[in-house]
Amino acid sequence: MCTVCTLSFYVIGASVLHPQGLVPEGNDMITTLSHIYTDTLGPWAEYLFLAGAIAVLFSVTVASSASVPRLWTNTLGLLGVVNWHDLRSRTRTIRILTCCLPPVWMCFFLWVQSPVLMVQIGGIGGGIFLLAVVVAVWRLRYTGVPPRFRSNPWLTAALVLSSAAILFLGVYAVLDTLGLTPVRRLGTVEA
Repeated sequence: MCTVCTLSFYVIGASVLHPQGLVPEGNDMITTLSHIYTDTLGPWAEYLFLAGAIAVLFSVTVASSASVPRLWTNTLGLLGVVNWHDLRSRTRTIRILTCCLPPVWMCFFLWVQSPVLMVQIGGIGGGIFLLAVVVAVWRLRYTGVPPRFRSNPWLTAALVLSSAAILFLGVYAVLDTLGLTPVRRLGTVEA
C-alpha cells in the first residue's frame, strides 16, 4: 500500500512539475513540491500542503527517533560492541542513542543544507540496507525456518524472485544516486 501511494505521488508530481520545468532542488524543494497542489487546486492549497508536510515530517521524526536507536543497538550487539543479552546494557544504549541521534541528524542537516542531497544519501543507505536484508533473509531461511517451508518450490521461487528484485533495486538506487546509471533520464537533451 505504501509503495502504491508513493508511486502515485511520483506520477502526480511528474505530471505537474515536469511540463513546467520545475525540479525540486536545494532548500526550495518544499516550495517546488507545493506546486503539485497549488497549480491544480489554487493558492489556498499551499496551507493544506504545508500542514500535510509538517504532519509527515513530524511522524517520520518520531518513528525514526524510536526505531533507529533500536536498529543501531541491535547492530552493535551483533558486532559485539554491546552485550545484547544484558537488558541494562541494551536499554542504556537505546536511551543514549535516542537522545544523541536526533541532534546529530539536525547538525548534519545544518552542515549539508540540502534536503535533496540528504534524500540521496538516504537512498544510498537504503540501497545498502536492502542488500543486507537479502543476506539476512537467506541466512534466516536456513537457520530459523521450518523445513516444510524451505522445501516448498513456490516459496523458494518467490524468495529468489524477490531477492533478485531487491538486489537489482538496491544496486540501481546506489548507482542512480551516484549518477552512474546508463539509463538516459526523461526530458534531458543530449548535447
